[in-house]
Order: sequence, then C-alpha cells, then structure tokens
Amino acid sequence: MAGSLLGARLGLSTQVLLMAQEFLTFYAGVFSLVALTATVGLGLLTSERMILPIKWRVRAQLVHRGAALIGVGFLVVHIGMKIAAGLVPSYGSVIPTTSLAVGAGAVASDLFIVIVATGVMRGRFAMAVHPWIWRGLHDLAYLAWPVSILHGLAAGRTPAPWVAWSYILCIVAVGTALMIRAIVSLRPKTTMRDEMEELPMPQEDAKRKKTREAEREQVAQPQKLRRVV
Repeated sequence: MAGSLLGARLGLSTQVLLMAQEFLTFYAGVFSLVALTATVGLGLLTSERMILPIKWRVRAQLVHRGAALIGVGFLVVHIGMKIAAGLVPSYGSVIPTTSLAVGAGAVASDLFIVIVATGVMRGRFAMAVHPWIWRGLHDLAYLAWPVSILHGLAAGRTPAPWVAWSYILCIVAVGTALMIRAIVSLRPKTTMRDEMEELPMPQEDAKRKKTREAEREQVAQPQKLRRVV
C-alpha cells in the first residue's frame, strides 16, 4: 500500500518500485560491505604516518569517513528490507538469536554502528581522561569486518558470481592494506615535526611583503633621527 501511494505520488509504476525493493533486499548488504571494506582499508592506511604524507592522509581520512557513512546507510537499508520482507524478525537485527549466519550479521551491524558512532564523537574522546578508549572501540572494526564477510557468504541464498567476486576483492583489498601497514610499521617512526617540515610553506604575497617593508622603514626613521639629534 505504501509503495503504491509513493509510486502514484512520484509518477512511478508499482512494478518499478517492486523491482527496486527486490534489488535492495538482495544487494544493499553487498553495497554496505563494499563501502565498509573501503572504510577498513583506508583506516589501516591512514593510521600510519609512514604510508601517506600528511596532506594525503587528511584527504584519505575524509574519504574514510564518507565511506563509513555510506556503508552504514546501506546497512540500515539492508536491515530494513530484510525485516519488511519477513526474512528476519525486528529483534533479530540487533540480538543474534536466529541462525549462526544471520546472528553474525547482527553482531557485525551492532559493532559497525558503535564504530561509526565513536568515530563521529572522536573529539570528545580525545578530551576525555582516557583517550585510549576511543582507539579500543574503533579497532572493533577489525572484528566486525570478518564477521560481516562470514554473514554475507553463509546467510541467505547462494550469492551470484559477481557478488562472490566482490567479496573476494574485499578480502584482497583489506589484506593488502594490512600487509602494507605491517611492512611500514617495521620502518623507523616519523614524528609530527618531521611531517610539518615536509609541508610547503606559504609564500608571502609580493605586494604584502613590500607594504610590510615600508612599515618597517617608517618605524625605523624616527629612531634614526633621534640618534642624529
């Protein structure tokens, strides 16, 4: 009924809405996993100063946060579609009380929601008495991600070939990022001061520099006159 009303209001046929609903029911979880895989991979790469320069690490962190929000958005759609289709009870999306594969998805979704929430509140954790709590909670991604892979491969129907390949690519991507981080961690650590020295210093505008020199000249002239007198 709701889909028919929405279709009539937007000028879409019921068939189109049903096709979109079916597509999201089966594949929103795949898109969520791909986005969250990018989140985990970028998190691994941006956590070490030796892998990326500071300016590129800032940009990668922005993509990391954007991918996390996209992944959680598709995760919410995935859960909502499964509940609407009657494939899982509402409490089963939060509490792992159903089968092992579906319960793994509930555990993974709970962990990812905690991870994204703590990421949004990172500033508050940094000002807390124990800032290491944020790192411990955020590192739950390394547990949530393989659990979500298990859920995707074992729950529901047999995945299509492109879905199975996307899971394989996700595993390869995170494995590569983890290997790069492990190799880089063996090298001598750099400090924030070293990174700041590598940044290009802003050049002073020629006109502003000339004005500054003129002001210094005006200040110096009375002092010269006093010395002469």
